[in-house]
Amino acid sequence: MIRKALVILLGLGLILPVFPLAGCSATPAPTPRAEHTPDPTQSPTIFDYEIDGPVSAERLADQRPNIIFILTDDQPYRSLQYMPVVSSELIPNSVNFERGFVTTPLCCPSRATILTGQYTHNHQVYTNEWPMGSARKLDDSETIGTWLQDAGYRTAYYGKYLNEYNDMEPYGYVAPGWDDWKVLLGRQPTGYGYFFDFSMSENGTIVEYPKNKMNHSADVITRHAVDFIAHAKDEPFFLFLSYYNPHSPYISAVRHKDTFRSGTGWEWIQHRPPNFNEEDLSDKPLYVQNLRQTPPDVLDTADLQMLRSMLSVDDGVASLLNILRKTGLDEHTIIVYLSDNGMTIGEHGFGIDKNCPYDECARVPFIVYAPGRFAPRIDNSLVANIDLAPTFLELAQGSTPDMVDGVSLLPLLENPSLPWRDELLIEHWPAIDGVGELIPQFYAIRTHDWKYVEYETSECELYDLKTDPYELENRCNQENYAEIQSDLKTRLERLKQE
Repeated sequence: MIRKALVILLGLGLILPVFPLAGCSATPAPTPRAEHTPDPTQSPTIFDYEIDGPVSAERLADQRPNIIFILTDDQPYRSLQYMPVVSSELIPNSVNFERGFVTTPLCCPSRATILTGQYTHNHQVYTNEWPMGSARKLDDSETIGTWLQDAGYRTAYYGKYLNEYNDMEPYGYVAPGWDDWKVLLGRQPTGYGYFFDFSMSENGTIVEYPKNKMNHSADVITRHAVDFIAHAKDEPFFLFLSYYNPHSPYISAVRHKDTFRSGTGWEWIQHRPPNFNEEDLSDKPLYVQNLRQTPPDVLDTADLQMLRSMLSVDDGVASLLNILRKTGLDEHTIIVYLSDNGMTIGEHGFGIDKNCPYDECARVPFIVYAPGRFAPRIDNSLVANIDLAPTFLELAQGSTPDMVDGVSLLPLLENPSLPWRDELLIEHWPAIDGVGELIPQFYAIRTHDWKYVEYETSECELYDLKTDPYELENRCNQENYAEIQSDLKTRLERLKQE
């Protein structure tokens, strides 16, 4: 029996009619039509599901939590404050790691690290493109999917996989370890990216999603997720939600296109940090000095477009919280929220870019929502995407393979006073195009108070993050900083061997 899916505009008392998912799936999940003009005084659009009853007592007796991992694509850290549900409901009830990082600030390497728990120099998916990177480069025979499946979890992966997934064979390839696989595949040459007019591999079957306002990819992913939770509620599950938002071309759902415009009542604050289009770059590596700075008005436009794009992800979070409460799984489920990398919005003369060693590129939202399990707090411990796989495995009472470089965050989540690491490795290999092609290979060490970067060009950077959090004054090779530079250099060499 196909259950009925609904959209509820909370606070408006409105239930909208039911329409099927566009596509050619043999048993499409029923979905709603949503008509909603966003306004911060109103509640989010929620994709709901009519269930046949709450979770079973047997499932609640099993202490292993469900795990939902939400991954966004190229999300600037600052955008969190413009996500109403994330900022007002998720973060205040979470352990919010303010110093969460990715060890390679680029999509494909970062995603490979999430799947394997390894540094890039170990999984060797160095860039987005073949032969240095891409989906074909990753050995996916052992990932968090296979490990959690072995631990007895039902697994699902929805959304974007790794770059150049389209080139995998057979077309619509399903990676090992995933009981349900609905992954963005083909896209029409219309300029919509994976936001509209795309196809998905749904367990190996190619399903088309032609352009219409119901088929924004974030909403499609959310609807699949809600459907999965409703059906898998009586067994432990791991749900990997990989939204394309807010990747360029930064396209929002139709209902959000007018947000932040004059008269909407939602104030947008122009982004002008102290390192915005930094004037004096004479102390920076040559590639930074040679950057062609993007005009501020162009950056402002892109910033607004990214913020609008993120609102459909915010609706997705609201929808997940809703179905978890409805099934009775809200205190039996952990939600972890990350981006695959950060993004600059004009900092240091970069445009809308990633790959760089600065915090704007490597720092990401890192939120662990587990009501009733971990006390909510802001945590300043150094954590990274290498830590996700071992954390998920310990939560699932599985064993962590020796190949994993990260460490489980569970002890830290349970005990905020636990001694923790004081250093992380950040590494980069030149990409084929874009600004990533201009940035030389580098290795960097990031501690609580310092950052030290070594480039293959023999250039270096050193920042005192306590006094210079915007990384404006490069102290590398300065006499007064020789001792700390020597210490960081030694520690960096050790990290590179891990």
